Amino acid sequence: MSAVLLSKRLLLRPIAAEHRDAIAALHADRRVTAQLVDGIPDTPDKAETLMRWNAPMAARGHGTFAVHHLASGTLIGLFSLVPFGGDEALLELGGRLFPAAWRGGLAIEAAATLIDHAFGTLDREQLVSAFHPDHRSAPASLARLGFVEDHGGTLFGSPVRIMRLTRDRWIAQGCEPVRSRLAASRSDDGGGGPDARYARSSTALGRATGQMT
Repeated sequence: MSAVLLSKRLLLRPIAAEHRDAIAALHADRRVTAQLVDGIPDTPDKAETLMRWNAPMAARGHGTFAVHHLASGTLIGLFSLVPFGGDEALLELGGRLFPAAWRGGLAIEAAATLIDHAFGTLDREQLVSAFHPDHRSAPASLARLGFVEDHGGTLFGSPVRIMRLTRDRWIAQGCEPVRSRLAASRSDDGGGGPDARYARSSTALGRATGQMT
């Protein structure tokens, strides 16, 4: 059940052979990898290893997704839902974008799309996200998505901060980032993204926030 996900501006689909060189280029940029705590597939061979590792997860509807700008088709980065610490029942949200895509709320939009997918289609009760303790933007971005501080730990031998989001909390905040300029980052299925039972329509969101999408 490989998943292809749409939001207002983005298309997310499982990484494939066509993404190999772009994956390597993304991870060859020191600005992107400076505070990563997991593997860095910065060569085509390493990118192919990542794709082989990802294939079984993609078949189950999660794993690593290539994030494309919907209008141009340009690959702007990767976002993922992968088992945390090897626990298939608990997925970790992660992401990295090319620096050219750092502004404009695209990371929040990609993350919100995967959160909807995790809590809806995949029927998960909670998600975590782990990141380097010195990462400057991750805590604020995750807080906008509803994640709260959980605990510290170690991942791949590196110290990490861990934040957690429950499905109940996501629903309580309207299935959208708080204080978001993107009133509804959802797919084009008529409102509510891939899991409409968890979200309001874009029209309702516009009324609630005083802006229309």
